[in-house]
Amino acid sequence: MLNAFAALADLGYRPLVPITAGQFADPEQRRRWIDEKGMQALNLHSERFRTTPIDLFVTEPFDFTVEYSSAMHAEIAPGLAVRFVSIDTLIAMKEQVGRANDLDDIEHLRILRDERNRS
Repeated sequence: MLNAFAALADLGYRPLVPITAGQFADPEQRRRWIDEKGMQALNLHSERFRTTPIDLFVTEPFDFTVEYSSAMHAEIAPGLAVRFVSIDTLIAMKEQVGRANDLDDIEHLRILRDERNRS
């Protein structure tokens, strides 16, 4: 987790709230955030990559081993390859949260998924 924070910091990503990598790496601290604040993800933004915010989950919202084996992977910066959850998994996660913007995202993700399935 600390390595992920460091790699993202190298790309200019910073949490929107005052949280350090050490705090985020502490499972007890994350549990308190979940219980006291209903926190599900930590939002990171970068001035360099303004259109690509990143959410780090506070808890694992899916079976990591299963998802990792089927995840899409792409290079987001020279020498920095990352994996992305499947569209179906992303839809399921957004359904659980249910915010207005998530519901809009779900609609667009379903369209994207259906277009890919037709190809």
